[in-house]
Amino acid sequence: MSGQGDEEDNRGPATNHVQLAASELFNIPGLATAYHTSVLVNGEEFFFSDSGILWDRALTSHQGKPSELVDIGFSPYTGVQLLNSLQSHFMPGSYDLIRKNCNSFSDVALYFLLRKRLDRKYSALERLGQRASPDMIQRFTKGMYVPNNVASSYSSDAVIQDVEKQPPPSQRLIDSVGSLHGAQSRPALTIGARVTVVALKNAEHLNGQGAVIHRYNGVNGRWEAMLNLTGEVKAFCSENLRPAGELVLQPGNRVRIHGLVSETGQAMNGTEGEVIGYLHDVSRYQVQVDGVTKAFKPDNLQMLKVPDSA
Repeated sequence: MSGQGDEEDNRGPATNHVQLAASELFNIPGLATAYHTSVLVNGEEFFFSDSGILWDRALTSHQGKPSELVDIGFSPYTGVQLLNSLQSHFMPGSYDLIRKNCNSFSDVALYFLLRKRLDRKYSALERLGQRASPDMIQRFTKGMYVPNNVASSYSSDAVIQDVEKQPPPSQRLIDSVGSLHGAQSRPALTIGARVTVVALKNAEHLNGQGAVIHRYNGVNGRWEAMLNLTGEVKAFCSENLRPAGELVLQPGNRVRIHGLVSETGQAMNGTEGEVIGYLHDVSRYQVQVDGVTKAFKPDNLQMLKVPDSA
């Protein structure tokens, strides 16, 4: 790893063990090897996909067995502080295989935790891809690469500059829209999780079918799931999967809030809002209420009937 090495970190006691996990995806002989990487803090994996930043202790993104697991050092910051600092920079839907991928996140995460940068060997293919023609990229990725305009202006250096200006991050878990949540907030997508397929436009016949997450595909940042009815394994964007048995809502749906028990939450019970999106990183819906966007568990939302058109 490149960086400050053995320089003393003045941010506090460095007690949190940091590791880098890496798996080879494919090799282009004589040019570069494609890697998927993630960062572990005290044994908990953090990685970036089209679902945003996800985390667990099963090394999900490497199918449990990375080809490399490297001790990097000890950090004064915890995994929760890592999430709170970087979530706004690695939002769901902003993944791009060439311009903003898992290695982009690992690079920034290592800098945040240890003031070190990701070894350039892990991102060699991305640098090659940024210089290659579109036809060459499609050939090497077997047609799986689709440019994401959301990531067109991404720069790890710019994110690092922003991180350096931030005050020390909170130890409490903050979701992607700034709401505080406890440790029970977990990602919706993990290997073995039962899910329901939703909102597909090019394969509408699959909507509503049940499936089981088979693996995470580090090449295209998508989740492969085995359909219950046919046994077929298909790749899905995170936006097209929901935890089985959970209320399924779509952007634009009107909902009523209920069942909140905290003092501030009780004041919101009975209010109505509009669904903005789904946060797979914490299994909650973004809802705009009185001009403010907040995150709610599906259990605390009731979909309102759409009025019949005249």
